[in-house]
Amino acid sequence: MLEVERLTAGYAGPLGRDRVTVVKDVSIRVGEGEIVGLVGESGCGKTTLARVITGLSRPSAGVVRFAGVDVHALRGRALRAHRRHIQMVFQDPYLTLSPRQTVRQALVEPLRIHRIGDTRSRSARVDELLDLVGLDPGVGERRPRQLSGGQRQRVAIARALSLGPRLLVCDEPVTALDVSVQAKVLNLLCDLRDRLGLACLFIAHDLSVVRQLADRIAVMRDGRIVEQGPTQDVTAGPRHPYTRALLAATPTIDLGPVASGVHPIGEHVPASRPPGQG
Repeated sequence: MLEVERLTAGYAGPLGRDRVTVVKDVSIRVGEGEIVGLVGESGCGKTTLARVITGLSRPSAGVVRFAGVDVHALRGRALRAHRRHIQMVFQDPYLTLSPRQTVRQALVEPLRIHRIGDTRSRSARVDELLDLVGLDPGVGERRPRQLSGGQRQRVAIARALSLGPRLLVCDEPVTALDVSVQAKVLNLLCDLRDRLGLACLFIAHDLSVVRQLADRIAVMRDGRIVEQGPTQDVTAGPRHPYTRALLAATPTIDLGPVASGVHPIGEHVPASRPPGQG
């Protein structure tokens, strides 16, 4: 479904001089209904790659294809229609939700912008989205400051789901949450994949999280993918020294008993920082 081929991207340096290359010759794929984990230390280029995939930034080389279509070749109505298929969940939901809007207003906004439904159907869609992410409809009348971190991230996920995307790009969506809340959000993502057939590119620096969630893992270092493959292969027999170093910095997770119908994520102990992370 998503194909990234030999992508190079970056940003302009001070005063627009000397473009800084952050992502270098990256190729990665995400299949229908698949969760792919992208792991690497802070500053290695994960977020830049995510922004290019979602169309928020443009590459300097390479191509991003979604369902066989070159994302960055789209213009006008075709681009507007495409934006509904790939949505992004950012690290800190408090910074991505307007403090002036209620949750209901935040969830209605993308429906209104894309001219989906009328007032009544949009309100019904908001109730459906809140239920989908495990929140009471009454949460819709609150503002972000009245919610916990976990609730805010669920609202951010609900907003990303509002347009019926086929792919979520999640940029470290549990890093800002307490460890007691992280497992619930990860379980939610797994549940959404199972219920909606949703694909996900899940970005993190914590391999102990990604190894429990992803079908496949790609390891990024200094803007390049140094290793990728099925989760079991990458974690049981890593080939690259950097992958082995990340695994050595990851604690063993005791999942304990798993309740019926709940995915085996478990609450994890924060890993020690990966090599080179400040």
